[in-house]
Amino acid sequence: FLANPLTYILLRICLFLEATGICSGAWVIAALLKKIIGYKRDEVYIGTAEERAKMDMADNETLLSLGAGHVLKLPGFYESAPVALRDLLIEDEGVADYVKNVYGSD
Repeated sequence: FLANPLTYILLRICLFLEATGICSGAWVIAALLKKIIGYKRDEVYIGTAEERAKMDMADNETLLSLGAGHVLKLPGFYESAPVALRDLLIEDEGVADYVKNVYGSD
């Protein structure tokens, strides 16, 4: 992949832009893809928040069992955890306390 001269040149340009602080290299790639493929803003495809609300497509936070940024509790986490993690939970109380705090069980 990086042996391709075009990829290497594009990478060097992006790294140069990153180093100058003008903008992130990802923005350059995104702009190129927008020109080539014709990507549009999300509002074109899904509408604005106001338009979705008018069409009864508003965000329904009651359907979320947990809020954004909260860890989803995995069923059977402890039983199916790797042996190294189970050993670490036994050996290090700090790790065990953290996992108990996050998952709310032993």
